[in-house]
Amino acid sequence: MNFKFRFFSLFREIFISHHRSLEFRARILAAMICVKKTITNDDYNTIKEIAIEIYGKDAKRIGVLVQIVKEYIDKIKVQKLYNIDDFLKQIDTELQKVPRYTKKIDFSHLRRLMINSDEEDGLIQQRVYEYMISEVKIYG
Repeated sequence: MNFKFRFFSLFREIFISHHRSLEFRARILAAMICVKKTITNDDYNTIKEIAIEIYGKDAKRIGVLVQIVKEYIDKIKVQKLYNIDDFLKQIDTELQKVPRYTKKIDFSHLRRLMINSDEEDGLIQQRVYEYMISEVKIYG
């Protein structure tokens, strides 16, 4: 099944309708997780639960959303292609171009991704969360 989602992820422009909206959601979710020092399987399970809430029984979209979140986190944490500031600027740029994407930001989902155990991680996540709130106020 994982190969199937990777395949869809690679060719999402062809196989997934409204793929840009899905990618935007993945960026938002990845931004909340990638600031943590340690990312666990529980984080990805939460992402999957959120994806199920968003897409219902559409297994293709659910799998692709989780896969794209993993890709973004890998690009930030492992490959170091972005730092979090650049990543948040990309989100800002996308919201400037497509202000209706502010409706895609569900703060109840973002709160579920926030942690309370590590004070430093929690503080950084809180800042990312507040950044999202300010973006919605600006573009929403």
